[in-house]
Amino acid sequence: MSNGRAAFIGSGFIGSGLAVNAMMHGYTTTLQTRRQVEKMKARVARIFDVMVENQVCTRAEANEYAALASYTTSIEEAVSGASFIQESGPENLETKRELIAQIEAQCDKDAIIASSTSKLLPSDLQQRSRHPERILVGHPYHPSYLLPLVELCGGKQTSNEYIEQAVAFYESIGKVALVCRKEASGYIVNRASWAVLNEARKTVLDGYCTVEEMDKALMYGPGLRMAITGQILTISLGVEGGVRAQALKYGRQPSAEDELIASGVDQEIANRPEDIGNTEESIENFRDKAIIQMLRLQKMI
Repeated sequence: MSNGRAAFIGSGFIGSGLAVNAMMHGYTTTLQTRRQVEKMKARVARIFDVMVENQVCTRAEANEYAALASYTTSIEEAVSGASFIQESGPENLETKRELIAQIEAQCDKDAIIASSTSKLLPSDLQQRSRHPERILVGHPYHPSYLLPLVELCGGKQTSNEYIEQAVAFYESIGKVALVCRKEASGYIVNRASWAVLNEARKTVLDGYCTVEEMDKALMYGPGLRMAITGQILTISLGVEGGVRAQALKYGRQPSAEDELIASGVDQEIANRPEDIGNTEESIENFRDKAIIQMLRLQKMI
């Protein structure tokens, strides 16, 4: 699907950001909005300004990428000839079903339709659709033009073939595409993210700290580590002997679940590229270097 045509229906923060990623990887790109075309163009221009100012690309390159874009208020015009369609409409089930129905009525027969919903189930989005096999969730994170992650989740009727094609598309525009293996609201990351948010709010409302103090606690504590080594690997690196030794450290016997997680950590380490560390020692060295760089950006050291 490289260097094909992609359409972004509902081009707010998420849709515009992903559209810029598509342009930067050679896709002819159409962005659709109901009425705010000039606002959409300004948002895309600002994103390219950010890329140029931070030396992701040159101004000349940004102009070449931007030339791949067209803008419209017409869904029919947007989806015509597109092999991949990202729907980023309001977070409302009926609204999204209506949008998907309009897209299906006018897009190519083999086009993939991915919804950027944060919590709706793909099986619910598929109800009343003509081609449920090609409808799935493709959930990015804001700012979508910078954060690599896109979570994919298929519904009961989604074809594995289309999930694989969607993964290939997102990877072709520079994303890290992860497939949620079971259908659930929040998919992979939001299930953890919402739990952290809920506990953070409760901690503030119960009077333990202010909002600013809560955010600083995460920014200057576990958040710095998690940006480099996630959550489970981070915790494993904090105990000599890793996950397998955690149980004894905290006074309980290791369980089958501990071994399952530990084996997953072993595989994760083995899968890491050498340049970001693929042994405990080299990962720790890379982590320390990355934290120092982030602290320098924040004028902390």
